Amino acid sequence: MEITYESIKPYILEEKVDGSKVLCKFQVENQVFDSVAHIKTSTADGTARVKKMVTNTALGRLRSSVLRVLRKAVGGGFAGTAVSMAGNEMLRQGTDGLKVSKKDKEAAVVRAFEKIMVELTLERGKWRLATEFSEFEKLIKRNPLTKAYDKKILARMLVEMARADGTIEAEEKAFFDDFLNKETGTLGELMRAPSISMVECEEVSEEARENVFMIVAAVALTDNEFADEEQLKLDEYSQMFEFSEKKHEELLRYAQDYTIEAYIRANGQMSRDEIYAFADKIGMERGEAERTQIRLEKRLN
Repeated sequence: MEITYESIKPYILEEKVDGSKVLCKFQVENQVFDSVAHIKTSTADGTARVKKMVTNTALGRLRSSVLRVLRKAVGGGFAGTAVSMAGNEMLRQGTDGLKVSKKDKEAAVVRAFEKIMVELTLERGKWRLATEFSEFEKLIKRNPLTKAYDKKILARMLVEMARADGTIEAEEKAFFDDFLNKETGTLGELMRAPSISMVECEEVSEEARENVFMIVAAVALTDNEFADEEQLKLDEYSQMFEFSEKKHEELLRYAQDYTIEAYIRANGQMSRDEIYAFADKIGMERGEAERTQIRLEKRLN
C-alpha cells in the first residue's frame, strides 16, 4: 500500500514548514491529529543531504506505527515537549538557509501522515478512525506510563535491547533520535550507562511493568527478526520483573500479534506464505500468526 500526497490531500487541514520540520494537522472523520515530520532536503543532483530513514517501505511504516504507540504509551513523549537530541540538530544543519522544494515538503507531509496511521483503518479507499484495537493497543491505552522513573527505565531498556546484538544501525539511531531528549539522556549517554539491575526493575511501578515489557518486545521485533541475543535480553527483563512463564509468553504474544498486524497494515495485504515467513522471523507460531491475520480481517470488515 503506497501512501501519496494526493491520496491524503482530503485529510490535510494544515501544513506549515518550521525550519527543518513540517507541522501538520489532519482530520479524519471528526477527529483532528497533530503530527510532525522532518524535511529531507535534496541537492541538485537528487541525492539526499540528510541520511534517509526508511519510512516508505513496509518495514519503515511498521517502525512508524510502533513509534506512534510508544509516544501514546508515555503520554506524547518521554519528557513532554523537550526537543530531541543530535538527530534534530543534524537535520537543522541540513536544512537551515535552504529553500524547501514542494516535493520535499509533500514527502514530509506523507511521513507525518504515516505516523498517525496506527489510529486509522482504510475502508473502500477512505481512511476511517479505527474502532477496534489489538490486545496490545488496549493494554497500552489502559495503563499509559505516567511516572518519570518508569519512562526512563523504558528508554534504557530500549537502548539495551537495540545494542544486544552488538551494534546499533543507522535506522535504529534515527528511531531513537525521534524521542530521546535531555531528561532521558542522549543515545550516547544511555549506551554508556550500566546495565539495568534487578533493584532498578523492582522500583518500576506495578501498573507499568507489563507495558514496559511489551513495548520493548515490540520494538525489538520491528527489525523483522528476533535474534537470540534479543530473546535472552527479554528473558532477563522478564525475570527481573518477576513474571511467571505464562505471563512472559502472554505479553510476548501480544507484542507479536501487534507486530504482525502493523506489518499487514503497512503492506496492505499479505499471502499466507508471507505471513508464515514473517512469523518465522519474529519467533511466532505460524498458526497463531494466521489467526492474528484473520482476527484483523474480522475487525476491519
